Amino acid sequence: MPKRTAFTLVELLVVIAIIGVLIALLLPAVQMAREAARRGQCVNNIKQMVLGMHNYMDVNGGHIPRGVHFSHTTRADGCGGDEGNPYAHTLHTYLLPYIEQKNIYDEVDFRYGMKASQNAHVKAMRVSTYECPSSPLGPYINTCGPNNYPVAMSSHGYGQCGRYGPPNGGVFSIFWGLKYAFSAGTPIPLDNAPVVAPKMKMAAVTDGLSNTMVVGEFAPGLDYVLENGVDKNQFARSWFDGQYQSNIGYTIHRNGTPNSPEPTWGSGTYARNISTVGSYHPGGVNGGMMDGSVRFIPDTIDGNLWFAMGTPQSGEVVTLTF
Repeated sequence: MPKRTAFTLVELLVVIAIIGVLIALLLPAVQMAREAARRGQCVNNIKQMVLGMHNYMDVNGGHIPRGVHFSHTTRADGCGGDEGNPYAHTLHTYLLPYIEQKNIYDEVDFRYGMKASQNAHVKAMRVSTYECPSSPLGPYINTCGPNNYPVAMSSHGYGQCGRYGPPNGGVFSIFWGLKYAFSAGTPIPLDNAPVVAPKMKMAAVTDGLSNTMVVGEFAPGLDYVLENGVDKNQFARSWFDGQYQSNIGYTIHRNGTPNSPEPTWGSGTYARNISTVGSYHPGGVNGGMMDGSVRFIPDTIDGNLWFAMGTPQSGEVVTLTF
């Protein structure tokens, strides 16, 4: 009998089928490995930010900066806008020299505000430490360098808004050390204005550095933003612009847990899901703690625990098991 020199059609189809099955089994593993690598880079970014914050404090008298830098407010809401002060730059801007981005920091013209045309070129610059590799880029990439890592600011639905005092705010709330130069609808002189809350320092984080979360994640385009009229692509649009909500600060509201599907939190203008953390990591978000550690915060976290983690001196006893 002559020897065969080729496969039969049936044998070839069997081999192709086996290869197809192996590829189908391999692809999820490859995707999981890639996401694990991206998540690891995300963890490293957050860790670098928190360590940069500590270095910033060492150089600047030990005070923990606000998420948005402006001196005082004559407005009732205090949402992190420039408040008539041209120096209302963000914490992310001031961290640049401490995350090996001093070249970008040197490009900022601090004589002008973050919205000024003189700083438009800086606003468009991308900073790798502020970008999660698992997140797609939003539609504002041509004019704004994205920021996937907001800091803990307010329990207000708009994240950075809210000039009320503790305990309804995170470590980087705008009210720490803020004078509220406003009384019954009328501006008052700063000399007569009361301080909303004292400046934030490490010693004031009485709930414990390892129990207090200070950096979260924003993810543009995710469907967890369900409220009508809210653009889900607004999240993470800029590290430089401290006025627009969902750029710099995330909410620590009890109903604003990671990837929360609640469009609103009740009645009123400010009970809105507009600065809730979210990510493209399956099951939760990475969270940077004040001691420099990074934890993975699951979507299923209890709302009261979420609020307790976000507040530095509210007195809760927190046990983190994740």
